[in-house]
Amino acid sequence: ENVDKSEYKKIIEAFKNKKRFYKLGNGNFINLEEYETKETFKLMESLGFTTNYDKIKMHFSKALYLDNLLREKKLPYIKGKENIDKIIKKFEDIKNKKFDISPKLNATLRDYQRDSLNWFETLDYLSFGGILADEMGLGKTIQTISFLLKRENKKTLIVTPTSLIHNWKSEFEKFAPSLKVGIIHGLKKDRLNLIKNINDYDVMITTYGSLRNDLDEYEKLQFDYCIIDEAQNIKNPMASVTDAVKSIDAKNKFALSGTPIENNLVELWSIFDFIMPGYLYNLSKFNAVFIKDESQLENLKRMIQPFILRRTKKEVIKELPPKIEKKYIVEMGKAQKNTYGIYVENIKEKLKENENIKNKITVLSYLTKLRQLCLDPNVVIEDYKGKSAKIETCLEIVKERIEENNKILVFSQFTSVLSSIKKRLEVENLTYCYLDGSLSQKKRDEEVFKFNNSDSSIFLISLKAGGVGLNLQSADIVIHFDPWWNPAIEAQASDRAHRIGQKKIVEVIKLIAKDTIEEKVIKLQNEKKELINNILDDKSLKNNHIFDLSEDEILNLFK
Repeated sequence: ENVDKSEYKKIIEAFKNKKRFYKLGNGNFINLEEYETKETFKLMESLGFTTNYDKIKMHFSKALYLDNLLREKKLPYIKGKENIDKIIKKFEDIKNKKFDISPKLNATLRDYQRDSLNWFETLDYLSFGGILADEMGLGKTIQTISFLLKRENKKTLIVTPTSLIHNWKSEFEKFAPSLKVGIIHGLKKDRLNLIKNINDYDVMITTYGSLRNDLDEYEKLQFDYCIIDEAQNIKNPMASVTDAVKSIDAKNKFALSGTPIENNLVELWSIFDFIMPGYLYNLSKFNAVFIKDESQLENLKRMIQPFILRRTKKEVIKELPPKIEKKYIVEMGKAQKNTYGIYVENIKEKLKENENIKNKITVLSYLTKLRQLCLDPNVVIEDYKGKSAKIETCLEIVKERIEENNKILVFSQFTSVLSSIKKRLEVENLTYCYLDGSLSQKKRDEEVFKFNNSDSSIFLISLKAGGVGLNLQSADIVIHFDPWWNPAIEAQASDRAHRIGQKKIVEVIKLIAKDTIEEKVIKLQNEKKELINNILDDKSLKNNHIFDLSEDEILNLFK
């Protein structure tokens, strides 16, 4: 009260600069450390109002967030709160409503899956989008199908990675055969023909790549729903595939992802920019309000909570046996240790000569070499005569577990390393199945079927090709041959075995080379988790690319 509107901007600037008081033109002082003042200014900033402080308008989707804050912070009366109360009442009225499950669904939903159906229905009723962020293995596909089955006369587009497109089709055939489902994938002429006849289908499924290539055709269409699977595929707001997905005209949009927040908050913004464009403002405003000011993270969390549904297996599936994680610290032999040490010193010299190195591709090549030396020096040095401590340790574990009738998954990021493991298994006359990104979908399915339905006890899988889309409940041992920048991508791989249908305890073994860069990678993983814990109250963080790390983080790995 009694403050000239022309001074608003300067008052806010003083607050941002952490001043304790602001002197008004009339000589009076405003206490900027007063509780109500601080909280009101923080609220205004989190709502994105950084220039016009006179008249504030906001989308009704922010009503839940605003109501929560006004109650919790006990802020003074704000004019217009009666409009918020009307929206909140709409939420309250629908919250206790139980939506019926379609009698055409060929499945019995678990309680938590019924809850997600209510969540889908509630958001759709209010014209909001959402992110179904259940942990891997909880059945995000069937939960989505149960929602779409009640919309037989609507048009839905589902966008998925190539490796999952046939899995989606088979799940529809199994659980919702009454829905007419088409796959827009394969040859260009076949894709265009299906798009031309899109009115013959309830649901169309395509891949991120096909969507980008056929974008001109999609620009002529409107859908009732657009749903993206593995939504981290649009984590980069500057990528052409992200632009393609966001250009789809749909009345409502949902995203599915077991790892909805990645290495930084920009990825979260990008997914929200798909499901509800503008809700988290434009990227520059989001960056200014939430990324540059850590004190706003609690407000960001409040804003996103109504629109993200996240459950972990531990919370909702009481009958699922536990997943036990173990770290095996592997000491390298003399030859391997000496070789690794020489390369480390050589790289340090190169970094010292060029202290301001900014070329991440160069640094990545250094990192890759060191990581491969930890795994198997043979993939780096042609005439290396020593052994790989990790391969020997892995072999010991595999032989011991096979004798106990276990079935084992072995993951590595390097196909060259998997080739080395293959050779050793062949020397030991141990049969195995194998999967990497070069396999066709048909061959991939054959290998999975063979492992699940035969005496084959070992499955070698490249992490990139096998992190999603595989059901391998017959396995009960998972070996991660090499650590990656964040444990969530490893968790995705482990969940190929630890998912609904698993009856046995799953043992996850991580092999870590002692006194090497791998121990620093583990340390980096732990540091990266803190931000995500603050936002989702969950230990899920996925960062699977070196280019997502900052310059300092990369260079610190060598120190």
